[in-house]
Amino acid sequence: MVNEAGETKQSMNASRRTFLKATGATTTATALGTGTASAASEDSRADCEVDALLADLTLEQKVGQMTQVDVGTFDPESEEIPDEFGVETLGEYFSELGLGSILSGGASPPTFDAQETVEGINALQEYNLENSEHGIPFLWGVDALHGNTLLAGSTSFPQRINMGATRDVDLIEEAEHHTSDATAAMGAHWTFAPTTDLQRDPRWGRFFEGISEDPMLQGEVSKARVRGLESNDRLCSTVKHFAAYSIPENGNDRAHARTSMRDLRTSVLPPYRTALEAEPATVMVNSGALNGKPAHASEWLLTQMLRERYGFEGVVISDYDDFYRMLTNHDYTDSFRRAVKEGLNAGIDVYMIGNGGEAPGPAKFIETTVSLVEDGELSEERIDESVRRVLELKEELGLFEEPTVDESKISSVLGGGREESERLARESMVLLKNEDALPLEGSENVLLTGPGYDPDLDIENRFLMRYGAWTLGWQGIEEGAPTEGGPRPRGETVHDAMADALDGGLTHVPTDFRAQPYNPDTSDDNGDFALTDEQEAEVREAAGSADAVVVVLGEGPHNEDFGDRDELELDPAQRKLVAAIEEETPETPVIGLVLAGSPRGGAETFDALDAVLFAGQPGSDGGRAIAETLLGENNPSGKLAFNWPESVGKVPNNYDAYPPLADSSLAEPHEPLYAFGHGLSYTEFEYSDVSVSPGSVSNPANTSTVTVGVGVENVGDEAGEHIVEVYNTQSYGSVLQPDRRLVGSERVALDAGESTTVEVEADLSRLEVVPGDVPGILPKVLESGEYELSVGELTTALTVENAASITDDRPAIGYDADREDGESSYSDLVKVLRGLGR
Repeated sequence: MVNEAGETKQSMNASRRTFLKATGATTTATALGTGTASAASEDSRADCEVDALLADLTLEQKVGQMTQVDVGTFDPESEEIPDEFGVETLGEYFSELGLGSILSGGASPPTFDAQETVEGINALQEYNLENSEHGIPFLWGVDALHGNTLLAGSTSFPQRINMGATRDVDLIEEAEHHTSDATAAMGAHWTFAPTTDLQRDPRWGRFFEGISEDPMLQGEVSKARVRGLESNDRLCSTVKHFAAYSIPENGNDRAHARTSMRDLRTSVLPPYRTALEAEPATVMVNSGALNGKPAHASEWLLTQMLRERYGFEGVVISDYDDFYRMLTNHDYTDSFRRAVKEGLNAGIDVYMIGNGGEAPGPAKFIETTVSLVEDGELSEERIDESVRRVLELKEELGLFEEPTVDESKISSVLGGGREESERLARESMVLLKNEDALPLEGSENVLLTGPGYDPDLDIENRFLMRYGAWTLGWQGIEEGAPTEGGPRPRGETVHDAMADALDGGLTHVPTDFRAQPYNPDTSDDNGDFALTDEQEAEVREAAGSADAVVVVLGEGPHNEDFGDRDELELDPAQRKLVAAIEEETPETPVIGLVLAGSPRGGAETFDALDAVLFAGQPGSDGGRAIAETLLGENNPSGKLAFNWPESVGKVPNNYDAYPPLADSSLAEPHEPLYAFGHGLSYTEFEYSDVSVSPGSVSNPANTSTVTVGVGVENVGDEAGEHIVEVYNTQSYGSVLQPDRRLVGSERVALDAGESTTVEVEADLSRLEVVPGDVPGILPKVLESGEYELSVGELTTALTVENAASITDDRPAIGYDADREDGESSYSDLVKVLRGLGR
């Protein structure tokens, strides 16, 4: 959601003075001093009724409330913004156009300094209140996606790919409480999270933003994140990107998704539905297209399903410039006017607009929408619906009563949430492989090598791989070109954490890594990785005297279409590094440390390693978590939340796909390199006595969960945490059933030799199918029959006596049962649907 051209951000070092100059708010802020509204204006706004205010707005002013513009990347040294905006200063967005909201897209506020940001946004709000006709506070939206990672000194929680590995829904919600407080204290009102898109295709540049490829896990974590992000009354969340954004048929961002109605309703839509149970304030729409229709123009998706079927009552916002993308990206129309008309009629309430380039700006959007209403192509009642939702959101957030924030709070909140960040980082460590190489004893002489030095900038930059994107910049810290002493989240590097933890010696030989987020053609790894002759010689020499080698592997920071990839293997320079170490010291344990937002690395490289630790992008406390895991102070317990394919040639490779994965007599098995749920430990756990209660369910509509009990014993020598997962592994019905479906999980901590009984709540809605023939439009149902439930190798059986719908007892049709639609009736259509079900 930033300027697609990827220009260097010149605003990162903006001072408060230049920020206020750019906003046109210097005089107002100076006069008011504290940046708080006068008592009289506060009283008048508090007494304001939304309907009365709506009735007082002109049509142009109403559409202004539906308009959001990116201000996060403007040049603070210039008072000018592009001519197509029709205004000369940022403040005039409000005084001239009456905009309802702004955003700082790409985790890039006008300055990364916390105090300057909160003072500047307060001053801009004051300018808006004093200079717009109705004094309606604006909403400020930001991308606080894994913590408030817009400000220097902030806590960067592990990326979403790590969150899924923990299976710790409660801990994730606790972490988002801090995100909520830190983001609200900054003066923001809106964060564009959680991403609720299934993590199905690792070619997709936003794979790291997904929680899991499993619909139940994705939905439950997203619901918890909504609760956490909206725990502060001044902040709202956004479930995105509705719907099917993450399954583009070509693996590219914002591309077309081709899927069946059965798959859409069984797997793709359910996570959004689950997240919506937490009643988020807003929903963002898929930038791509679905089955031949741009999502932004789909009335079925945005009105019939989102609002009428799922009961969503909040604000629906477009993604960045996505009306215009109907022209440039989807080639759906050559008319911006038609795009606006179809998008607003489909159900969009707020249009998010960039801050430059060829896309029409806010003035053009307002002018076009007004013209559509005046020409009878768009009803003013439809406009009123959207504006009312926007005004109600502002009222719910308390902006009419308190439009600005206390500028003294940000310093005490920023950088907090350390306990949650540390626990998430530790719990997200996934040990993929271990041939007695880990844990280290701590007294070894260790060589740490691998990507981590930019020769052009003359700076160690491995932290870019640890934090990933949406961290003090869209494509990562300072857009992948960090300056010495520049803005950083708080945190400790892998090198420093290991140096502190080791009693023996640590030799560090970083190899070349230049982040290349805007040049994906340079390297498919979003980085220019190199191993110079001098570095190879130094690595070989150090490896010869080392007791163990830790080699960093992975990819550079990336985001959206710039992160799309055509391969999953590691960069040739990294593979060459591993081969050199193996050749030089074949008897020395070599541990691969993977820092990546996707499943990077294949069997050829991993076979040459004695252990592989997938650390993902673990954020502020990732360095310490990695060191603790390597030394055994943290017993790894993370489990993959996606299949790790052997190669891109075996993508898609989903764990819950329909059988057969391959005909073993004709082709190689389509098995992943590491399967969903894989994750080793330094100890061993054994299961016993699995059972399910109740063992029989008469009506699943009334009994949608059952309890699976299993004995768990730590039979190893180390204390550890373990994730007990329950799968449905065998069932039959009217349509194909996946070989494996996760229905529940529970985390347990056990000392060596300790045992306990773990009870896991199993969600039966995960077993619902769309029955009937190929069209897949009948109501979802849990069919009667016997369902095998498995924990490890142990199984038990659940009997479902009668078929019933748990989540959706209506067919996916073109109109709702409660609506009359001309000559055809619902009962007439049911007869047709029953015929399809034969």
